[in-house]
Amino acid sequence: MKQKILFLYYQLLWWLARRYLKKHNPYIIGINWSVGKTSCRMIITQTLQHFFPTLKISTSSKNFNGELGLSLSIFEIESWSPNPIIFLWVLIKTSWKLLFGKKPYDIIVLEYGIDRPKEMEFLVSIAKPDIGVFTAIDAVHSEQFGDPAAIAHEEVKMIKNTKEIAFLNFNDNYAMQLAKHIDIDTFTYQTEGHKTKSDIYFDNIVFEKTNEIPNSEFNLWIKEKKHTITTNLFGKSNYGYIWVALAIADIVWYKASKKFFKSMENYHKKDFASNLSLNYILQPGRFSVFPGIQNTILFDSTYNASPLSMKSIISTVWSLKQELYKERPLWLVLWDMRELGDFTEREHRLLAAYVSQVADRIFLIWEQMTSVMADELNKIWYEPSKMYRFSNCLETSSILKKMLANKEFEDNAPLLVLKGSQNTIFLEETVKELLKNKDDARFLTRQSKWWLRKKKRCFLCW
Repeated sequence: MKQKILFLYYQLLWWLARRYLKKHNPYIIGINWSVGKTSCRMIITQTLQHFFPTLKISTSSKNFNGELGLSLSIFEIESWSPNPIIFLWVLIKTSWKLLFGKKPYDIIVLEYGIDRPKEMEFLVSIAKPDIGVFTAIDAVHSEQFGDPAAIAHEEVKMIKNTKEIAFLNFNDNYAMQLAKHIDIDTFTYQTEGHKTKSDIYFDNIVFEKTNEIPNSEFNLWIKEKKHTITTNLFGKSNYGYIWVALAIADIVWYKASKKFFKSMENYHKKDFASNLSLNYILQPGRFSVFPGIQNTILFDSTYNASPLSMKSIISTVWSLKQELYKERPLWLVLWDMRELGDFTEREHRLLAAYVSQVADRIFLIWEQMTSVMADELNKIWYEPSKMYRFSNCLETSSILKKMLANKEFEDNAPLLVLKGSQNTIFLEETVKELLKNKDDARFLTRQSKWWLRKKKRCFLCW
């Protein structure tokens, strides 16, 4: 009965959102695939806001993307919790906006997230994007789909429903297999950091630091035109998304020259500068960097995890260590990767071989890490004295704080990478305990009153 009521509720919001978009006709940019959607969405949004201050550009500040989230994003509703009062409040607010609201935005950047078959059909029936961006596929959500090929079959429905232009990741095999089956214009970009046959690529990555906190510089190329980018972001995938964002900005400039956006009637076309400084604010828990206690540096990626994102984060911090922090040890604080279904054990074992090559110490939390990965690390002869196992985040925080108080680390404090999946583990609370500046806790994931109450109840059961 509950599921039927929810379905009817989603259907009603679906109808309201469709009518809302039809009434206001915004330009829609859609992001999907299974890795990096939210980071890509925020990079595109903030890049457009940087270059087009007179345009109204919208995206959700939350991780709203599925059957319910897409409609909430369209109506710019940021507050949600599963209770009858909120259900009714949302219906009243969306209905009022549809009937009486003025045009809310010129461009909206939407994230199309799915976790079951046929969900993408529902999402594109609400909003067909003008521009579609594919990021990369991983084994996430295999528990619902069965295998990555099934995910790809469902995800591609967004691009097939995209109206004008598709951006495809040259380094993603599934995306490139789709290229010849897409009727609209396509651009290819890459996320591995070397010259390829893609339309968009980047190279020559250099790291530097200010007050011990790092940033990066690299070259971006479109065809034969080079731009040097300085940014506070890290990770090769993010560098690829920055250039996708700049390419989309060029498309928006072209649209503006054709008077597509009324708020830019006095538009004059301009080219990108050869050197750009672009700083971004990503959503919490997606590779944020914080000063930690005892002069440590914390790399917070606690929102969620998949095998590909695990390797990407660890690889990036390892590169930072090699270039900027050679004397500092690298500690990996890792917890379970979830929603992998039949791939769960295999992926945790494969990750063990990867992390054993770079980690000076490994801290493992929760069931799969403390059993499967620990077992695999023992099999490949990882030093037992450098591996620690914990049952929860509170225990982890306590032991880490004691270790870091050791005079051994006064001169060369560790770099700590904290990464894993969400719900019932809550390792962002470990990050909170290790922050040098306690005010930085507001930048961590899942810090709303609702989440803090849920965590408190959960902690009482430990």
